[in-house]
Amino acid sequence: MIDLEIKRIDFRYIQKNMSESNTCNRVQHIKSLPWLSVVQSQEGSYDIQLDDCPRYKTGDGGFFIAPSQVVQKITHFTNPESNLMRFRWIFVDIVINNMYRLDYLYDFPTIVPNEMKNAMNNLFDRLFSSDNLCDEMSVYYQIVKLLLQIAVPKNIVANKTLLSALDYIQHHYAEDISVAQLSKVACASEAYLYEIFKKNLGTSPIAYLNHYRISVASEMLKQTDESVGKISEIVGFRDPAYFSRVFRRTFRVSPREYRKKL
Repeated sequence: MIDLEIKRIDFRYIQKNMSESNTCNRVQHIKSLPWLSVVQSQEGSYDIQLDDCPRYKTGDGGFFIAPSQVVQKITHFTNPESNLMRFRWIFVDIVINNMYRLDYLYDFPTIVPNEMKNAMNNLFDRLFSSDNLCDEMSVYYQIVKLLLQIAVPKNIVANKTLLSALDYIQHHYAEDISVAQLSKVACASEAYLYEIFKKNLGTSPIAYLNHYRISVASEMLKQTDESVGKISEIVGFRDPAYFSRVFRRTFRVSPREYRKKL
């Protein structure tokens, strides 16, 4: 169990947005992001499943929380009276004590508990109505405070070898990275590196690296007009065919189909 005194909280990445739709009823979407997500269905509702965990409903006005790189299986439901769905979200990369990503240290409930929903809604109202960066950052820190109130420390000992490897992947995923190179960065043998990845993350170093690349690629497909081949190259896959196979294995559709659905 982690026993950590939090002395510093920094944001490496922040994105907020909001939208609405009257054509998304029962539309299903599979995604994985390189950041922690907090998403609200202001009007309408989500069904949300993270990886192979149970499926939950947000309900009207509810929130779901998705850690970085988990596979989110989302179904949208418009409000039956207005035939509309309104939603807003934040994507954040939060670092604790200059070392640990927040969602490496803690597990969060998939759905924000009812007793916390009003507080989170009020914070989102303030965040999305603010036109001042200082006020916005104040709200972001209050959101982190609320997240920590409902968080559960992970049942692992924070391992500096693992965290060094994860941090290197986050900053160098676009480069050619081998297990030998990761081992050198983390000051560990390849066998030990593989062992701690399997123990703490349930996967191998290369599988984790590829999943991180795919999560970045999925956002590029959504937010840019770059070709699939170019995105494959940008995120570190030198073989576009292999990129497409890994992408389909994760999201059940090809990169082009994924972009078309969006």
